[in-house]
Amino acid sequence: MRKGILIILTMLVFWNLQAFAQHSSRKVVIYGREQLAGEINRILQAYQQADIGVYVKSMKYGDTLYAQNINHSYVPASILKILTAETALLYLGPDYRFSTQLVTDAKSINNGVLTGNLYLVQSGDPSLTYYDLISLMGSLRSQQIQAVAGNVYVDDSAFDQSYGAPGWVAKDARFCYGAPISAGIINHNCLPFRILPGSRPGQLAQVMMSPRYYYPAMLNTVITKPRHSRGCYLKLGSSQSALSLQGCMPKGHYAWGVSYVIENVLNYNLSLVKNLFKRYGVQVHGQVTPGKAAASLSPVCDHRSQPLRMIVNDMMKKSDNVIAGALFKKLGQLYSRQPGSWENGGRAVERILSEKIGINTAGMRLIDGSGLSRFNQITPAQMMQVLDFAYHHVGTNYEFISALPIAGIDGTLKHRMYNIARKVRAKTGTMAGAGVVSLAGYAIGGNKEPIAFVIMVNGRRGSGWTYKELEDKIATLLTQYQRS
Repeated sequence: MRKGILIILTMLVFWNLQAFAQHSSRKVVIYGREQLAGEINRILQAYQQADIGVYVKSMKYGDTLYAQNINHSYVPASILKILTAETALLYLGPDYRFSTQLVTDAKSINNGVLTGNLYLVQSGDPSLTYYDLISLMGSLRSQQIQAVAGNVYVDDSAFDQSYGAPGWVAKDARFCYGAPISAGIINHNCLPFRILPGSRPGQLAQVMMSPRYYYPAMLNTVITKPRHSRGCYLKLGSSQSALSLQGCMPKGHYAWGVSYVIENVLNYNLSLVKNLFKRYGVQVHGQVTPGKAAASLSPVCDHRSQPLRMIVNDMMKKSDNVIAGALFKKLGQLYSRQPGSWENGGRAVERILSEKIGINTAGMRLIDGSGLSRFNQITPAQMMQVLDFAYHHVGTNYEFISALPIAGIDGTLKHRMYNIARKVRAKTGTMAGAGVVSLAGYAIGGNKEPIAFVIMVNGRRGSGWTYKELEDKIATLLTQYQRS
């Protein structure tokens, strides 16, 4: 019964691709495989200096409609998230939830005092927020706990301490999309704030912070300059106990938005936890310090994330690297029963794909799960195997297909392919300035035929926008295809 319902839901989601499709004044039809191949080849002629792999396959009939360089290895960029998403859905299940717990070795609570140690056990939940931790403290206080006799330990041992993956470019670490992947992710390990100039030159600028985040102490030395001053800048830094903000900004300007990527995640989390206990009036007689919780400890309270299907949806629609990295390490942790790492995450994904899908992983290199690493390698044929399985697998196909961005409607395809809006669901991939562009997913052809496609380009630096045009043209052809 459940399988039947899921099949119907999946088909409804997928056929919705073409329900409100925009049509040009003259309907173009491409009849048969030979004409389709000719049209794709004509498009590719303009890109002969790039290394391009294209694979097109019918999901209804199972036949190959086009294939070029499908066994050649490419840097995939963010379409690697397709593998991360499907593997997580298969291995963890769509209803899996991350758990962040407070546990204790105390045997009792005497007059509001927890007679032992308390542990905050972090699991790598990429959706965890400061408000979620505030909620945990509220649960602690609701149990009439006013003090902890021992220490409060922060346990981030679920993952290793290698925050950035091999092959990440150094500049990426300065932006929120390249934030550290740790077991203690809070608000994506990134702090946004705004800087507003003072009312007159010489005054300090004002730092505006959001109550949705915890900010450590900030040393602000940003000076307001006369209105038409040039060469002003902002420089962010950090020390063991504070953030520093230096530079200048012209009077009268709108507020500047700034984001700070948390570099030392453990120190930040320790500072946050100390602040929370002080804020909620729970006295800690010992210290707030790192420490690993034994499996036998008693639960005090916990926070559960949204189900995995919703987390995967966010990852795919927004191409969220932090979610992808956390899922990658989580798979490594649970599959190997060791702290999650880039290495065991890659092995886990490869083996799960091999065991559950039967994919040939020869030559595949999975470094980070997000596609941010320049060292990732995969072939269009391997990507197509995953797409083919994901489309037909009843247990996860609804969650997987519905998570893909929709052309002209949402996610990373919101502003692309308006001419075929809703007829394509696909994951994008781009490495800015590196000549790496990719697109993989599904299109609706003539007679509502579902078609899977993979387009991977490793070309000239700085040509990303022209390669996206290539992708859009090929995707448009697929929506015009009809069996002869």
